[in-house]
Order: sequence, then structure tokens, then C-alpha cells
Amino acid sequence: MAALSAATSVFAGKAVVAAPAVRKAEKVSVVVKADMSKKAVSLAVAGVVAFSAMPALALNQIELQDKRVTNKEGLQLIYEARDLNIAESTRQDGPSRFAFQKLNSNQTKARATESLNRINKDVPEYVEKAYWSQAGMELRRQLNTMRFDINNLVDEKGGDRTQAKKFYQAVEALDFQIRSKDKDGATAAVATVQDLGNALLASLV
Repeated sequence: MAALSAATSVFAGKAVVAAPAVRKAEKVSVVVKADMSKKAVSLAVAGVVAFSAMPALALNQIELQDKRVTNKEGLQLIYEARDLNIAESTRQDGPSRFAFQKLNSNQTKARATESLNRINKDVPEYVEKAYWSQAGMELRRQLNTMRFDINNLVDEKGGDRTQAKKFYQAVEALDFQIRSKDKDGATAAVATVQDLGNALLASLV
């Protein structure tokens, strides 16, 4: 009997310990279900509010603007990559995909003159102060558009291509002297570029 009593007490002890664990699990499950139901209600309320606001948004007027004239004047030329009517060449009256839009003769010469003025004024100052990085960047920045403009002017005005080529070679020689940080050589090269550039633009009237 003593052995049976001991065995019974052992099993009874396990039952007592296991019973509260089951009740705790049930409470946790109830809490989770209640929390999920609250979230579901919140989402449902938010959906109803959003759906009720849709008719009010739909009643707003939409203003249409006619941009055909603006686009025709060249506002979106650089974005029209798929337009087959736009060619790659700049030697035409219409638009093109070239990096620089072709200007008329007066505008082209004005831009080329401005670039040469900056080479005549800014580059010698940088060379005099031994600001080699600034001198090189300014020279290349101006030549980037200047070569394009001079080539167009030579074609339109029947200019001398050999004279233009000599000017480009003088600019390349100046760039070499700047990269070499040779102050005397750069000073002499600047003078040559100025003389050739001024004479070239004067001939393209």
C-alpha cells in the first residue's frame, strides 16, 4: 500500500504541474487571437475610410496644357531618343540628337567668340599664377564647344580648313605645356593660340 501510495502521489504531482501549463497556453492563445482580431478591425476601418475618400478625389478637375509649341522649339529634344524622325547629324535645319544643338551663323560665331575671349583672358592668368589644373580645365572646356562651332563656320562660310587645323594644333601644344607645368613654354603657346584664334574668327565673317 505504501508503494502504491507513493506511485499515486508521483503521478498526481505531475498532473498538478501539467494542468496550469495547459491553462497558461490557452490564455496566451486567446490573447493572440484577440490581438489579431483588433488588427483586422483596424485594417477594415482604414479600408472603409480610403474607399469613402475616393469619390472626392475623383471629382478634382484635371487641367490639360498644350505643350506642342514648346516641344517643337526644342525643349525635349534630348529626351526623344526613340523618335525616328530625329537624325544623328547636325548638318541640317531640323533637330538632331547631337550633343550640341546647331545654332545659326550669328549665334555660332557669338559662342565661338566668347570661348576664344575666355582663352585669351582666363588661361593666361592661370598660367601666370601657375594654376595648372585650372588652366588645363578652362582650355579644354572652351575648346569642347569651340571646335564644334569653328567647324560649322568653316563649312558655312567656306573657310580655310588648314588654318583651323593649325589652330587646333596650337591648342594641343598649349595643353601639353600646361600639363608639363612649363611656365615659359605655356606663355609662348598662349600667345600663339591667341594670334591664330583671333585671325581664324576674323576670317569667318
